[in-house]
Amino acid sequence: MAELMLHRRDGTPLSVEVQRRTLRSGQNWILVAVARDITERKEAERRLLKLAHFDTLTGLPNRSQLYESLTHSLTQAAEHRWALAVLFLDMDRFKNINDTLGHTIGDELLRQFSSRLVDCLRVRDTIGRFGGDEFAAILMLPEGVQSALPVIDKIREAMRQPFDLMGHEVTVTASIGISVFPDDGTDADTLIKYADTAMYRAKEAGRDAFRFFTAEMNAQSLARLDLENALRRAIDNREFVLYFQPKVDLTTGRISGAEALIRWNRPGHGMVSPALFIPLLEETGLIVRVGVWVINEACRMIAHWKATGAGAVQLSVNVSGIQFFVGGLQEEVLKALREHDIPPELLELELTESSLMSNAEETITVLHTLKELGIKISIDDFGTGYSSLAYLKRFPIDKLKIDIAFVREVTSNPDDAAIVLAIINMAHSMKLKVIAEGVEKDAQLAYLRRHDCDEMQGYYFSRPVPAADFETMLREGRFLQAPADDAREHEQPTLLIVDDDAFMLDVLSDFLAQDGYRILTAQTAAEGFDILARYPVQVILCDQCMPNMSGTEFMERVKNLAPDTFRIMLSAYADLTPIMAAINRGAIDRFYTKPWKGAVLRENISEGFRLHGQVRARKHAA
Repeated sequence: MAELMLHRRDGTPLSVEVQRRTLRSGQNWILVAVARDITERKEAERRLLKLAHFDTLTGLPNRSQLYESLTHSLTQAAEHRWALAVLFLDMDRFKNINDTLGHTIGDELLRQFSSRLVDCLRVRDTIGRFGGDEFAAILMLPEGVQSALPVIDKIREAMRQPFDLMGHEVTVTASIGISVFPDDGTDADTLIKYADTAMYRAKEAGRDAFRFFTAEMNAQSLARLDLENALRRAIDNREFVLYFQPKVDLTTGRISGAEALIRWNRPGHGMVSPALFIPLLEETGLIVRVGVWVINEACRMIAHWKATGAGAVQLSVNVSGIQFFVGGLQEEVLKALREHDIPPELLELELTESSLMSNAEETITVLHTLKELGIKISIDDFGTGYSSLAYLKRFPIDKLKIDIAFVREVTSNPDDAAIVLAIINMAHSMKLKVIAEGVEKDAQLAYLRRHDCDEMQGYYFSRPVPAADFETMLREGRFLQAPADDAREHEQPTLLIVDDDAFMLDVLSDFLAQDGYRILTAQTAAEGFDILARYPVQVILCDQCMPNMSGTEFMERVKNLAPDTFRIMLSAYADLTPIMAAINRGAIDRFYTKPWKGAVLRENISEGFRLHGQVRARKHAA
């Protein structure tokens, strides 16, 4: 049997399979040949060969073909002593586009993305699709490693141009990792693995970036793999524990509940920082199993404290968006409630804005079911996500948690203060409670109390503590001291003097005390902000020349933080440009050069209190 290529009468080729036999015919032998058309079979074989070596969507070499090409290229590079680079490319934000616009649009994006990659490479280079939205390229570099940079720049620039996807204009970028032969490795597996590692570092750098592999990355990758394996064992070996950070009601000062926070007591290492292992739990999907354990353990502690007389404590548990995406959260919560027989209202689920929005419709359905059972729902780190108010009102939410990023400088940063006030006012208008996290200073606490924040948590009251320590707090009735309600404090005219010169503070304080003002002093702008957060101040007297922050910058911020105050500036310097600019912007109401006339200064401070009173009266009348 043989395969032959024949030609038809019209000259077109024809693949045939020929079988031959010899037969006796009387005294002679004859040869009988049978030719069978195998064109379709040969075409099918060609298709199978292509499927085995090329990606059907993009037409590029697939993973196996790329490995073969890389192995051949490495042999060639070694013979000629050339450098060779392996590029591992991952499309940024592909999943968002695929989930939002659909798989048809996603496939079209992959085709156009691969086409642009091909256009960016040289004749001697190879590009292939590794799978999903990952691509790999082989760059032959006879001129040395530096010649890879123009190709990388060309790829990045090409990808920044918008893609037209069936009427949808989409912009994507690529994260690129690069490994180099022979510096990083001499075989295909090592080079691809190292390029993949470098690509993840590029993503961590903020996407639309590229990174060359380094030995340090390899060490980090090995450490990460070790950590991942240890995490898998930790689940089975029960190495996780819960710590509890108390929440405090700002009206009563009493503990109103706690946030359950996972901790990992790794054998031989002690307590591992959550910042190290929680992101890895998310990436590996282990967060689903761990999340189920956290919910069950929190419910167990609620039941324990309720049964032993410590109190009916509401615990909040952080829920990952992956738990919603994978499914089963609702069933696990109900199972834990039934197993430990606790009132549903003592369990609160905390979700981030991004996890709410990643699968919004399904999340809304699940949360409504849980809310109907009495379980509380809160949004963690509010203000840092991207949810719209239109969606926000559809979620059955009980509470918003102000992110620590806004609380940290709420007394000194007008933008943070404005965001905090906006969150509090919006939440209360929607009949929601507000809790502030990361409260560490009494000035932050005073500010939040003054603006009617409902609850707080943070180091000012307590760090996260083990279960036994939190139980002790409950039994001892530990509370946050309420501020003294001194009516006279609000009635007495209060003057804040800010000057880094202690002698000058004493002179001004003694000089103005005879007018009956309560006088508060600060030697830095930071101290001044803290005082403004803690006390009602009507008039401010500030020196222009101070360390770290000038008087004009201090007054600019005060204008937004405490707009009703009357602000007077003192300066001994001839350059009045910044002061005049601040006056024109309304940050300064009066200005005097040193030495000042005592009688005039005293008269203007008195006028400042009078004008402040008029402004307050008009606001109350309105």
